[in-house]
Amino acid sequence: MSIAQNVINGLIQGSLYALFAASFTIIFGVMDIPNMAHGAMFAVGAYVFYQVYEILALPWFVALACSIVVVGALGAAIERGFLDRLYGRDDSEYVFGVILVTFGLGLIIERFIGQFWGYDNLVIEMPLLQDHAFLVAGVSVTLAQIVIILFGVGSFAFLYWFSNHTLMGHSLRAIVQDRELAYMKGIDVERVFLYTFVLGSAMISIAGVLYGTMFTLSPDMGFNLLIKSFIIVILGGIGSIFGAGIAGFGLGMYEAFAIAYLDSYYIFASEFLLLIAYVLLKSIVTDAETPILTKLLAYGRSQ
Repeated sequence: MSIAQNVINGLIQGSLYALFAASFTIIFGVMDIPNMAHGAMFAVGAYVFYQVYEILALPWFVALACSIVVVGALGAAIERGFLDRLYGRDDSEYVFGVILVTFGLGLIIERFIGQFWGYDNLVIEMPLLQDHAFLVAGVSVTLAQIVIILFGVGSFAFLYWFSNHTLMGHSLRAIVQDRELAYMKGIDVERVFLYTFVLGSAMISIAGVLYGTMFTLSPDMGFNLLIKSFIIVILGGIGSIFGAGIAGFGLGMYEAFAIAYLDSYYIFASEFLLLIAYVLLKSIVTDAETPILTKLLAYGRSQ
């Protein structure tokens, strides 16, 4: 496989990873919780698009709008109906409770998808995107692949504008930096929680639709991406949209080139080894700085 083909594959895979991780880290960074139902909501977005586009035979833009609305509404229902009940509890009870609730809801959603649409793999057929190809640097690239890359880049451009040039975006950044201070400044934190959860849900529905145009649909299609999003979010920084984008594209590029030398199982394992090495190195550097500084200050005071 040529270098140009690997780069194209890396950009496509990285766009999906980055979009998934960005929607994940928005919720993680603001609410201090990993939404374990994120992978299931990713699947809902793809299946709703399939239902409207393939079964009801409506235009793709109507199907995409329906997917965004349904998953956004599902996110609002989860946040208001379940997570809202856990706010105000002590940190350990809050985090543990949210993880259990979202994990359980994710399993329920996946089971519902299987019962409604079946457990066999489904395919979204979009000849306009999938059959039209272009030559880029001597590599054949379908219109669907170009759309995925453009959506990935465009989503990050939107998130950058949203976080830096809107009142809600400024509120979101304030909560990430210091939630207690945000309360004191009069920011309605719980309302920001709701809007953040809906925004993250809407974004993950788009990611699910894009994934569905390239690969087959299955009820658990979001599980592997959910696991990889933890790697991306930790490497990119919890709550950092820009970091999630860089780490997502970087992981996609790594997989595109590593597949020529490693089996998929070893690629997955090597990504976790990278994460472990990063965490250990970070802890070593952090632990190494403070004691030395403390000893130097103590020595200086004793002289």
